[in-house]
Amino acid sequence: MVSNSNERHWLIMLIPYFGRWPEWIDLFVECCKWNPKVLWRFYSDCGELENRADNVEVVKVTFADYKAFVSERLGLRFNPPDPYKLCDVKPCLAYIHERDVAGFRFFGFGDIDVIYGDIGKVYTEELLERWDVLSTHDDRISGHFAVLRNTPRLREAFRKIRNYRSMLEQPDYAGIDETPFGSVFRRRSAFRGLVDALFSGPPRALFSERYTTVLSQRGWHDGTMNYPLKWYWRNGHLTNERDGEREFLYLHFMRWKSERYKATSSAAGQGSWLGLERLVRVDWRRAAADGFCISPEGFTHV
Repeated sequence: MVSNSNERHWLIMLIPYFGRWPEWIDLFVECCKWNPKVLWRFYSDCGELENRADNVEVVKVTFADYKAFVSERLGLRFNPPDPYKLCDVKPCLAYIHERDVAGFRFFGFGDIDVIYGDIGKVYTEELLERWDVLSTHDDRISGHFAVLRNTPRLREAFRKIRNYRSMLEQPDYAGIDETPFGSVFRRRSAFRGLVDALFSGPPRALFSERYTTVLSQRGWHDGTMNYPLKWYWRNGHLTNERDGEREFLYLHFMRWKSERYKATSSAAGQGSWLGLERLVRVDWRRAAADGFCISPEGFTHV
C-alpha cells in the first residue's frame, strides 16, 4: 500500500535505458537538477554519469536481467533483441517497480531526448489536486513525458489495453504506450460509465497539447507550421526564439536526431543532427552557469 509519505519528491520518473548514454546526457541531468521535487530513476547498463544530481539515480542492471525481471513481474515472455522495445513497457512500469514508487504521490515515464524547463510552473499543486492522469498531447498519452497518480488502479491500468500481453511478447515495438494506453482513459461506453460511477468514478485525465515536439505534423500553437528553431535553457527555464517570455514544459527533439518518422512529416530539418560530426559543443559545467542553446546545429553556447 502506498503511503504517499515522500516529502522531498511528488513525482518519480521511471526510465529503463540500455546501451550507451547519449551525447547530451550531462545537459539532461543539469535540467533535472532544477526540478528538485522530481526524482528520475534509471535502470541501466550505461555506467556512471559524469554530471551528478541528488534527484537522478542509476540502478545498475543488464538488459538480459531486466528483461527477465519484466517477464517475471508481468507473467509473460518479454525477450526483445532491441532495447527500443522497452517503450511498450512504459504503461506497466509502475506495476513492475511497485516497490520503487511506494511513497510517491505520482509516477511517470518518459524519454531522455528531451530538455526540461520548470516542471512545477506548469504542473502546479492546484493542477495536481484536480487531475489523475496528465498528458502533454491532446489526443493520446505522451510517451516522452506522462504523469499518473500513484494508485493501485492506475499502476495496473495497462491491463485494460486490448491484447497487451501478445503485443508485449512480440519482439518489435507495437506502440502501445501512446494511443492504445491513452484510449484506456478516453473511450467510455455507457456500460463502462456506469461501472466507473459505482466504483469511485473514472480517473480524471487531462490531455492538453503543450507543444513540446518540434517538427510535429500537428503544427505550432499559432496554427502554422513555422516552428521555433532555437531554444534556450537558462537556470531551469526553457524558452525559444519565437515566443518571447513564454516558458515551455520541455523540448522533445526526436525529429532533429532521427529520420524514423520522416514519412509523417514534411517539415524541413528532419534528421538534421545526423550530419553533425559533433552534437554537443558546450561544456555542461559552463552551461550550468551560462545556459545553452538547442537547435538544428545541436547544443551550443547561448
